[in-house]
Amino acid sequence: MAEPALKTVWFAVKRLDLNENEAKEVISMFVKEDDKVSDVTQNLFSKLQLNSNELILRLRNEKGSLIPLNGKIVNLANSNHRAFTLEVVRRFQSVQPKPNSLELTQYAESLKNKLMDIQERISDVEASMENMHKRRKEKISQEISKIDSTVSFLKKRLEESETIEWRGMFVKNPLW
Repeated sequence: MAEPALKTVWFAVKRLDLNENEAKEVISMFVKEDDKVSDVTQNLFSKLQLNSNELILRLRNEKGSLIPLNGKIVNLANSNHRAFTLEVVRRFQSVQPKPNSLELTQYAESLKNKLMDIQERISDVEASMENMHKRRKEKISQEISKIDSTVSFLKKRLEESETIEWRGMFVKNPLW
């Protein structure tokens, strides 16, 4: 299988992290079709000489829609005059993050109920463990007595069948 060829992709870089609203430079980069997002992102970071983990790259097409930053962008129409817009932004630049505030009262209550239910079930099992041998012996003795009664019934039937004699084929004379 042939190695995918390198194709040139053009990017108009918009540095929103530096409060630039217009793209100041257009760069080109060679991308293979099977490149992953991490490969393309890493190449762009090195090409733009960005080294902060707080920066995020957003790629937009001509219509302004976000598109994935992977090797499939080589299949989209792109040139020096119709370059993709590459926005470099800081984390949480356009939104203010709210502090993590989970309401744990309901969660804690449901967790407490589940814990109580599990503890109750464990105590029931532990209580039944004490009577387990006794109940097992009772169950076995019941089954043995049931089998014993069945065997005595079958023995009685066998004894009755031994005393019956065969007197011939018919008790009455046939009418033919």
